[in-house]
Amino acid sequence: MDKVTYIWKADYALGIEDIDFQHQFFFNLIVRLAEELVQSKDQMYKNALVDELIAYARFHFISEENIMSRANYPELSDHKNQHLELIDKLSSKTSKLDLSNSAQDSAGLIDFLMDWFFHHTTSVDKIFAQYVHGKEEGRACR
Repeated sequence: MDKVTYIWKADYALGIEDIDFQHQFFFNLIVRLAEELVQSKDQMYKNALVDELIAYARFHFISEENIMSRANYPELSDHKNQHLELIDKLSSKTSKLDLSNSAQDSAGLIDFLMDWFFHHTTSVDKIFAQYVHGKEEGRACR
């Protein structure tokens, strides 16, 4: 797996403090996992990092859904379904990696995570942010 440098950019922020903090932490977990899958020879350690990432993804999704629920987000049900689908795909990818321990499956996992992160955060989550900011603007105009 070639070394690729990923850098957090302010463009990824949604303007919702809790979600932005979690997204940046999640991004950093993905970057650390990408580096360690290449550098470390300790399979137990690499498995523990994958477990950490999955646990954090579950936590983040629940937290994000709670924020959406508090905001009465009308697309919450669809968003929850996308989260479930992402967890299913992540579980499948990590199981495949666990069985093969191959560089190709490591790269596939990181590619999946980065693709998911960039697509979901910059498009799907952005829609929620626009909804929240629109509601805030509506309150400010009253």
